[in-house]
Amino acid sequence: MKNNILILLILTFTINISAQTTRKVIQLTGKISEKHPIAMTLTIENESVLGFYYYEKYKTKILLEGKISNGKVTLKESPDYESEFETGFIGEMTDSNFVGKWIDKSKDKTLKCELIITLNKKINLIKDTTEIEGTYKNLLNSEKYIGSVDLKNITDKIFYFEISNGTESGCVGFLKGLIELKDLKYGIFSTNLCEKLEFQLSDNELIVNENNCYFHGMRCPFEGKYKKNE
Repeated sequence: MKNNILILLILTFTINISAQTTRKVIQLTGKISEKHPIAMTLTIENESVLGFYYYEKYKTKILLEGKISNGKVTLKESPDYESEFETGFIGEMTDSNFVGKWIDKSKDKTLKCELIITLNKKINLIKDTTEIEGTYKNLLNSEKYIGSVDLKNITDKIFYFEISNGTESGCVGFLKGLIELKDLKYGIFSTNLCEKLEFQLSDNELIVNENNCYFHGMRCPFEGKYKKNE
């Protein structure tokens, strides 16, 4: 029974992200409801999309995850752990623009959104970036504890991360977000519910330190050393 719990945690919280050397990057600008200027950056691989957007007034990056198929785009704002779409963008994208809606189902709000594509190109990631991407396993992983961190580059020094863990007793933790890695080695993530999550990278090893981060139980912190899967 205990082993089954750990297996379930692996399937639920661990995503193996493989590094790709070539990706399509799209940058867009425009307005929500014709009065809220925003900027958006999307990285596309096949039908999967990762990226972020921000309101020009605030500059705070909001993580986006979604899919694009035959020009139809769905982008969920994250962290949003619901399986169904709750908040984000739905619409159609051409070679020149995105036309659709920004939706917040919890507030029953739907606003028109039109964006112009200002950049649309394929990029080849530098070696240093591809070496960072991937899954890092906690050095303390055992039959009673599982922890991992996934990293994937979106653009420049900005990375998507997903950190998860779980214990035999049923304590679990899960968090995803954006982090800027200075010199591709150091970064800090911070939100209202997570005062500080600090990443330090060196030689395929990731050290995570945290301060008042409330995305896990008391006995399964994110803090620790993680080694990249080869």
